[in-house]
Amino acid sequence: MVKLFDRLQLPWTIDTLVVSPTGAEAEATAAAAKAAADAAATATAEPPAEPSKPRRRKTRVRTRTRIVHKRDRRILRLTGDEIAAETVYGFHLVVPAWNVDVAIGIVRDGVIEPWTNAVFLSLFGHGDHVVNVGANFGYYAALAAQRVGGEGRVYAVEANPVVFSYLLKGLFWSGSPGIVRAHNCAAVSPDKHGEKLTFCYDPQFIGGGNLFSRARVSRDLNECLWSETTMPEILDDERKFIPRGLFREVETEGRTLDSFVDQPVKAMLIDAEGSESYVIGGAHRVIRESPEISIIVEWDPHSYRHHEHLRPNIDAMWNFLLDEQGFQAFRICPEDYPGFGHMPKLEPVTTREQLFNLPHSDLLLKRA
Repeated sequence: MVKLFDRLQLPWTIDTLVVSPTGAEAEATAAAAKAAADAAATATAEPPAEPSKPRRRKTRVRTRTRIVHKRDRRILRLTGDEIAAETVYGFHLVVPAWNVDVAIGIVRDGVIEPWTNAVFLSLFGHGDHVVNVGANFGYYAALAAQRVGGEGRVYAVEANPVVFSYLLKGLFWSGSPGIVRAHNCAAVSPDKHGEKLTFCYDPQFIGGGNLFSRARVSRDLNECLWSETTMPEILDDERKFIPRGLFREVETEGRTLDSFVDQPVKAMLIDAEGSESYVIGGAHRVIRESPEISIIVEWDPHSYRHHEHLRPNIDAMWNFLLDEQGFQAFRICPEDYPGFGHMPKLEPVTTREQLFNLPHSDLLLKRA
């Protein structure tokens, strides 16, 4: 079977790529095969005779979350630089070929952060309401929509208008436009609500787009893509690649979550590249009115140590969550992850000192 990147390095002369499962997919496929074999063995065994009993009709609510157990996933070429990729959960997303961080996980592996997936999916079920801030191409939004079903609701918030266009296409490809409410705005604190804001990003590493970086020059998207023209900007004096972003700026608008999330929420996932304190600051009502809410938040103490202007908001965020609302923090540990389909180790974070000395991590916050 042809490997994905052997094909992607060639001109687009084919419409469909077939990808053999590797890593997480292979584990899921092996687990499915074992389960099928066990079921077959059980079915062929002679069951003991039992007296006949009247059959009861059971009422069961089915969630739509599933794992693709088939041997191959479909990778489809759309128009221009767009790729529709099937995830291990069976839904498709649309991503650009020029992105080399988030899109790689979707296209090559069919899964992103499986350790966080496992925790995220454990927090809610059919009919619940979920919020995803920093929705990017829509991976977690589509995953949540698959779980909550038509009686639930997912709020997907993405500030970057370039990424938002792919998010919208992904919602239709994943079959969830009626479940997901997509908002193209930056989730902010009340003092920034309604303001026009500048969002900065490097197309290659689009997952790192944020409200704090600034582009050195104003340029079009195509002028920010890796090419023979832009190479001098990302090479040092010895012609070695350096991680210097080809940033461009776009305009977005600030909105508080409190202004449009109108129902109690069961789970909230925040990946806002340093803006997490602003997101929480604009969601006090939602959090107070959601007694069963659990929150997954990306946390990087580097923002606190090296960006003095962010410290008051970060302190206010943790005072609100830990002291006022009584959340307990747990670090989701990818380094101890046992494998796809399993829960990762959750390390309790019991002191502020421990919190501010953690590595860059996803944290699970649950009310004590």
